[in-house]
Formats: sequence, structure tokens, C-alpha cells
Amino acid sequence: MNWLIPTLHAELLKLKRTLAFRMIFVAPLLVATLQFFITWNQRRIDSKFMLWETLSQNAMVVWAIFMLPLLITLETALLNGIEHSEKQWKYLFALPIPRYTIYVAKLFVAQVLALISTFVLCLFILIAGWILMLLRPELANAGIPNYGWMLKHTFMIWLASWLIIAIHTWVSIRWPSFTLALSTGVGGTFFALFAASARIGKFYPWLLPVNTLNLLSAERIKPALILGALGGIVVATLGCIEFVRRDVSS
Repeated sequence: MNWLIPTLHAELLKLKRTLAFRMIFVAPLLVATLQFFITWNQRRIDSKFMLWETLSQNAMVVWAIFMLPLLITLETALLNGIEHSEKQWKYLFALPIPRYTIYVAKLFVAQVLALISTFVLCLFILIAGWILMLLRPELANAGIPNYGWMLKHTFMIWLASWLIIAIHTWVSIRWPSFTLALSTGVGGTFFALFAASARIGKFYPWLLPVNTLNLLSAERIKPALILGALGGIVVATLGCIEFVRRDVSS
């Protein structure tokens, strides 16, 4: 554990050299902006229109099924791209620290970035809603947002995304190809769009975050949380074992 803290600090310093830190703000901003204009362009909005429910739920769906998996893909590829591009793996393996701390630090940073970015999305949703209430008089009495719902689903989506994070952390560390890492994420996300209503969608890793939103069936929520969390731990453990045993020349 004593070695983990400085390793985490080193990973955080590396964020300054990549787009990873900026993307945790850019990605949620895109989703919130999209939902803002969709709501803004609705011609007929009566007093029964539920602004906060509509805005938050639609934004969370887009985030969970599309933007978050792609963000995780990009973040993990960027976090490990420095070592691949500058041939630093041999140097890291030669340091007098346990190898597993390197893997755990990268995985932990990826998880934290995903969680922070989802919280940022909630903040942008609130800002978008307040602006809509100011610009459209018919929405002035929309009331207050459901902070509890947003906080609850932020953690649920994040917990269900552990398996995706573990998969992409292993892929981006194991293979030096940036294209391969991105292709894995894009392919997984693309297939998720067609597998959402299929039976496999209940267990498909890239659908687990959106399954927590109860779009198709409430029965998918519990499996999504269990498979996302436990599956993430299992894949992360296997990936860490492979990383520790890897030949330093590979």
C-alpha cells in the first residue's frame, strides 16, 4: 500500500500531458448541450411537461449507452498511450516497486475519471435546466430537480461501468495499438445499440450502465450492478495477474 500512493500521484501528473482530464468536462458538456437544444426546439410545452425528469433521464440514457463507454475507451487509451509511445514499460518494470501497483493505479484513475465525469454531467444538466427555465416562460414553474434520483443513478451507472473500465484498462495496457483500443470500445458501443432489446443485452458489458436506468425492465437493474461490479473486479484481477507475469521484453 505504501507504494500505491506515489504511483497514483505519478499517474495523476501524467494526466497533464494528455486530453484525458479535459475530456471529463467536454464529454458531459456535449450530452447536456444536446439535451438542452432538443428541449429548446420543442414547440409545444404545456404545464404538464416534466422538465427535470425529461432532461435528466434523456441525458443519462445518452450518457450511459453511448458517451460514457466511448469516454472510458478514450481515457484508458490515453492513460496508457504514454508508456506505449515512449517505450516506458521496461523502465516501469525496472523500478523497485511491485508491478501490481502500476496496474491498480491506472485502473483506479480510470474509475475516478469516469465517476467525476458523470457528476459533471449532473452539474451540466442542472445548468441546462435552469437556463431553459429562464428562456422559456412556460417552464418557469418546473420546480426543483430530483437531486436524489440524479445522485443515485450516478453511482449506479458508475458501478455498472466497472466491467467496461476493467476490459479497456487491460486492452489498452496489453496492446500498444491505439487503434485497437479505440476499435474495441467503438465496436462494443456500436453493437450495444442493436443488442439493447435482445436477451443478451441483460449481460452485455457495454449495456450494463444503461440497464440501471430501467428502460426495458426493472429486472435488469440488479444483474447490471452485480455483473458490472463483480465482473469488473474479476477482469481487473485477471488483467493484473497477466500484467505482473508479463515478460519485460514484451
